[in-house]
Amino acid sequence: MQETKSSSAMATEALRKVATRETNEIDKFVGERIRLYRVMLGINQQKLAKDLGVTFQQLQKYERGENRIGAGRLLMVANALGIPISFLLDEEGFSQRHADTNAADMEISQIARDAYSIGRAFSQITDPAIRRSITTLVQSLVRQTEWTEV
Repeated sequence: MQETKSSSAMATEALRKVATRETNEIDKFVGERIRLYRVMLGINQQKLAKDLGVTFQQLQKYERGENRIGAGRLLMVANALGIPISFLLDEEGFSQRHADTNAADMEISQIARDAYSIGRAFSQITDPAIRRSITTLVQSLVRQTEWTEV
């Protein structure tokens, strides 16, 4: 006589299969955030990979969302980058990225490319006074934008 599995057991087995290996959009988003902050801070893949105890190829897979990154390793990434882990798990940013309209998706994509470019250039400025001036300028522009939108 053949035993039948309960629906609960079958559901648990199905979830286990899905949850173990397959990556999803959240994994890709987190990987993109890791890359964004790594580049903004001027850290190369080789150094970050060494700090995490993985190969740079493994770090590349994390950044492309090809491999899932566990909670413990994600905390190690945040610590190595010197940022709060919440920066890598920004739910609002993920929601914005998956907006319903193509126009919103294209705008967010352009913003991400611009932020990457600005962050990369900013990380190459060695004079702390210039970096502070740029930061002050950007914050001032944000405040000005907030006033004009009211």
